[in-house]
Amino acid sequence: MKPTVKLIEGRHITAHDKRNILDCIDYLATLPPCPEPPWLGRGQSPKRYAIEADPITPSRYTVKIRESYRSDYGQKREQIARVVVEIKGRDTQTPEPDLFS
Repeated sequence: MKPTVKLIEGRHITAHDKRNILDCIDYLATLPPCPEPPWLGRGQSPKRYAIEADPITPSRYTVKIRESYRSDYGQKREQIARVVVEIKGRDTQTPEPDLFS
């Protein structure tokens, strides 16, 4: 079953945002824990994501989405939105089997 992202709280997020959030969560699982979540994003995309796991519910995450854009006058601006999402269809308890053992 493919993992899905369900918006619990916050503004609308696109399908592209949902795919990026899943990719960021998978990437953060490979990193050691850090006190401040890093901002992650793809190449030239104007959006960056900072993801924190909810300490109470294991499948919920708080996501900050930072979007860079230019105003009508050419000035650089940033907008930060906060959303809470729930990941379904993902088995976080059982690690994937080692294929090379």
